[in-house]
Amino acid sequence: MEALRPARPDGRGSAGNPKNRFEKLEYVEDPDCGEEPARPRTQFLRDDSRSIITRNDSPDVGFEMSLNPYRGCEHGCAYCFARPTHEYLGFSAGLDFETKIVVKENAPELLRAELSSRRWKPQVLAMSTVTDCYQPVERRLELTRRCLEVLAEFRNPVGIITKNHLVTRDIDLLRGLAELGAASVAISLTTLDADLARRLEPRASPPNRRLAAIEELTAAGVPAHILMAALHSRPDGSRDAGVIRRRRASGRARRGLCAVAAPLGSGAALRGVA
Repeated sequence: MEALRPARPDGRGSAGNPKNRFEKLEYVEDPDCGEEPARPRTQFLRDDSRSIITRNDSPDVGFEMSLNPYRGCEHGCAYCFARPTHEYLGFSAGLDFETKIVVKENAPELLRAELSSRRWKPQVLAMSTVTDCYQPVERRLELTRRCLEVLAEFRNPVGIITKNHLVTRDIDLLRGLAELGAASVAISLTTLDADLARRLEPRASPPNRRLAAIEELTAAGVPAHILMAALHSRPDGSRDAGVIRRRRASGRARRGLCAVAAPLGSGAALRGVA
């Protein structure tokens, strides 16, 4: 059976592109063509959306307003609940989700316009609800940072979920918002096993870097949470529990740090951010 499974490209969370449920046509590679499948490269596509704030009224989601500067995510987490949202764009929930990244280049300008509207009532904006706003391309484009600059100017509260140590780059902005009680960050930590994390979350920061991000954020006075969903560990959880106990005993777990454990994609997990 192992030989029948498609090989997963290095650094990717998906082995292929399953059929889009909304499309009638499907592309299937011929396994007998004798050619090696091309290694998928990441593409960045411009999004010309005219609005940036998304609203929802679901009782299962712990926030009403969110913003996402990107769609799709380079981190390529194999279990990501947001993968099916890429099908709304005509792409696949498989490799397309992690290789075809839609970029909202005018996100900061759209955010400023919407926060300036008389209809806007200040409330928590959740970031990274269908993507990670600190995925690798953010280091170059800085769309998330520019959105935070707008939020800081308007003193509008924000809750961020991320798997990337890059969030510490913006501690200056987050600290200012936190002093107003208007910022919190949830670091998604599904396992402390670096090898397992590399397989399931191939382009996200390794577990030790995520723990370091929590320490840096809390040291700066930014409320930080561990979002433990979905959990991946040894059957007895011994390794992860042992690391947490050692860090607590060494005093590296600071006051203000809390953990939110919930099933993948549940509202309870997202409520831990706000």
